[in-house]
Amino acid sequence: MRPSGSVNVVAKPSSWVGHAALLGQTAIICGGYVIGREAAQRFDPLLLTGLRAWGSAAIYLLLWPFFKRKGYIAYGWSDLPKSWQKRLFIIAILGIFFNQLLFNWGLRYTTAATTALIYALTPSVVFWLGVSVFGREKVSTSKLFALAMAYIGVVLALWHNVLHSAHGWGWLLILVAVGFWGWYLNFSPPMIERLGALAVTSYVMLIGALLHTPTLIGGFFRQSWATLTPGAWVSLGYLIVGMSVLAYLLLNAGLTQLTPTQAALYINLQPIGTAALAAGIGQEPLSWQLGVAALLTTGGMILFRR
Repeated sequence: MRPSGSVNVVAKPSSWVGHAALLGQTAIICGGYVIGREAAQRFDPLLLTGLRAWGSAAIYLLLWPFFKRKGYIAYGWSDLPKSWQKRLFIIAILGIFFNQLLFNWGLRYTTAATTALIYALTPSVVFWLGVSVFGREKVSTSKLFALAMAYIGVVLALWHNVLHSAHGWGWLLILVAVGFWGWYLNFSPPMIERLGALAVTSYVMLIGALLHTPTLIGGFFRQSWATLTPGAWVSLGYLIVGMSVLAYLLLNAGLTQLTPTQAALYINLQPIGTAALAAGIGQEPLSWQLGVAALLTTGGMILFRR
């Protein structure tokens, strides 16, 4: 039976389970920025992205029977209307192909804390797209003030990055990656409302792996295999299992119990958590620029979401 396209709205009562899930998701993402940097520096960016895409897709394929048995995936690919299939391809191109490639490449040439701070601006990217492209957002003085705080924080983070990183230009790649992520977040909600978050994520991961097949092949021949260490493979495993699988599952679990506004508060903790973790393991110094940047960006995004 083909889907009718109707949308069911389910109430989301707050519970400690939801808070625990999102706290765990936040910790995993913070760790991804820090631990994933080892893989980003050791693997060729093309190979890293291809391995991450196919590794994630393999896990979702293994989980597919469980998702179907639980009703998370109600329709097979052939049951979906052509327009829905096309939209899933677009979402995969934005969120998996371009976003992950640019993220992995940019993380190679910037710091974990700077990456987290730039990704914290994702709501502002979605907002400006809503204003200029989709026409569903309006500019207000309060939002502009909050955005100004966050943007000043990112400028301070870039100052820290220039002072403490040998390759400071990677932030440009991260910024473009966030741009693609913003488009992904604008295109995905209609499909999530119809198919469910786990179904959309599973389809998008599988499509993304197919799209990254040439990336994987090209990276295989570009890779300097002598540079790989056991730590690099552990880092890759964290990106696959932690960032692409567990983080998504915990986010979906949290959103079944909490509202998006409540979930956003945990997302806003990522810059501070990443900066503290990177400094704690000695990956990068906790300078005053970085500390103030994390506070301004986090505070600005919290005010922006009110």
